[in-house]
Amino acid sequence: MPISATSPRSAAPLPGAVIVGAVLLAILNLPAENALLTTFSLVVLVAGVALLWRPGEPPIGLFIFAYQWLQASISAFHANWLGIDVSAYTIYGGDNKSAILLTLAGLLFLALGMRLGSGPPDRAASRQAREAVLARPLATWFFLYLAASIVAVGALQAAALIPGLAQPLLALAGLKWAFFMMFAYASFVRNQLGNPLFSCVFLAELAMSTGGYFSDFKTVMFFTLFATAMAGTRLRGLHIAGGAILVCLIVVSGILWTAIKEDYRNAASGGSASQAVTLDLGERLATIAQLLGRLDGASMSEATGKMLHRISYVELFAVVLARVPQTIPHEKGALLLDAASRPFMPRILFADKSQVDDTRRTNYYTGGLSGTYRGTSISLGYMAELYIDFGPLPMMAVILVFGYLYGRIYRWLVHSARAGPLLGFTSACAILAQAALLEVSLAKLVGGVMVSVLLTALFVRLVAPRLRVWLEARPARR
Repeated sequence: MPISATSPRSAAPLPGAVIVGAVLLAILNLPAENALLTTFSLVVLVAGVALLWRPGEPPIGLFIFAYQWLQASISAFHANWLGIDVSAYTIYGGDNKSAILLTLAGLLFLALGMRLGSGPPDRAASRQAREAVLARPLATWFFLYLAASIVAVGALQAAALIPGLAQPLLALAGLKWAFFMMFAYASFVRNQLGNPLFSCVFLAELAMSTGGYFSDFKTVMFFTLFATAMAGTRLRGLHIAGGAILVCLIVVSGILWTAIKEDYRNAASGGSASQAVTLDLGERLATIAQLLGRLDGASMSEATGKMLHRISYVELFAVVLARVPQTIPHEKGALLLDAASRPFMPRILFADKSQVDDTRRTNYYTGGLSGTYRGTSISLGYMAELYIDFGPLPMMAVILVFGYLYGRIYRWLVHSARAGPLLGFTSACAILAQAALLEVSLAKLVGGVMVSVLLTALFVRLVAPRLRVWLEARPARR
């Protein structure tokens, strides 16, 4: 079969599969302690998938919803497995059930907003993106990715040297993932899931991300999944096996990282408990290999439990519900206003602008639960902060607006005449992927998305027209 005949239609049945899986999970959890809670979470899951499934397009909206759904729901399912009520799952106290219910309700409003903002699926844009990658040899997409990677390295180096411009420079570096996704999509749409060139790029990105302080190995895997779903390759046994292996790799990598991250961070920072890295890449990778070699069955089992608790991100929200407004009054929008104003106050011009200290804010609203550890920043999460600002009902309206704006960003880029559908799809993923975590604070979420949108708008206006010769399909020469 010619590569141009590859069709995304095979992806269409996923919502039906989700319904069947949800029903089975609901039945399995009926005898459990938290049956009503898990059933409600599954209803929310099915509704979100129905709203956000877009065959032939990258599933960025679905990813934003589904990852946060997992973070909101996993504690209820794990509590069922342990045979305990979800209120006993957390060591912090607070109202865990209400935190889960409010988060799930918020995600339903978020999904509705994204659906309203993005509009119906655009088959024509999907077809144009497919034609564009097929009109050029795979090497073209590799070299575009390579150029973007070089720019990203330069931007990261500049951000370290000019802290006042760190946020826009980091946003520029993040655009690299749009071109990585293009390259992955160009490989997958040709049914070349095991292409040696892409495999080398994937492994190189994985190795480089693994060697960082936070070891952000998930990003390359997620963008690979986005490209796979967008390609909509007619799935054969080998493809399904490859997808299953990638999912398993994400899970196993998460468990392994949970098992070694404290010792690794201590070694990488030279024992300073800061985020500064004192070892070079080779030494960091050697340290990781050494720590992995020490693991045994008991430590892996313990790490699995820790990872499940780490994925869940409602426990701090539960404590907030017990303290706001009973002890601390609602902020009446002050946190959101601060987050929205920050992108327009670059530190290079506003040297006295306050630092974003998530841990300090978390300590204030939870009574000191996050401690004073300097190695990581501990956030309440944007939903907890919206509750602090507005209370349970008004926060839903704000979340709906957030979702609508995410959808409009996606729609604007995909239909941009300057960008074209291919760059529109991939750059929308690069911008919106940062909105996929419950734990991100309002200041980082709003600021990160706004700065990325502004920088991408400049890129689309000034640079994208010069790339159109590569990003659009041209009629074949006679």
